[in-house]
Amino acid sequence: MLNVRQLAALDLYFLGPTIILVEFGLGAVGLVDLGLFSLRASIQRERRATFVAWGAYMLGVGINYLPLLLHAISITRRGSAQKEIADELGDRRSGFSKYRRQSLFILIPLGVVVLAVVQEVQRRHAAPSRSY
Repeated sequence: MLNVRQLAALDLYFLGPTIILVEFGLGAVGLVDLGLFSLRASIQRERRATFVAWGAYMLGVGINYLPLLLHAISITRRGSAQKEIADELGDRRSGFSKYRRQSLFILIPLGVVVLAVVQEVQRRHAAPSRSY
């Protein structure tokens, strides 16, 4: 299963924070805006199901970039990209192949968001609780 945080870390490590933060930021803002614009235009004018579906799809894919962007910001601030993907660095070819296939999950509207929420809940439950 796709690990959303590791996908962001892998991109950051190999492509650099400037490119990835811009990509994820534009993906989130641009696709959400395109989706909202398409939905608004189709509802106001055409009311065609295909345009409504297109707008909803773009909106869902754009929202998928939000957890990737948030993880990328967090990883960049900590400077922990290499640490996050240490297990994947042993066999680069296999790692790239795995995440290239899994990154197609971004194209499933809201799929990354749901997966990121599930993974965050699991991570918080697995973390040892601190008592003060």
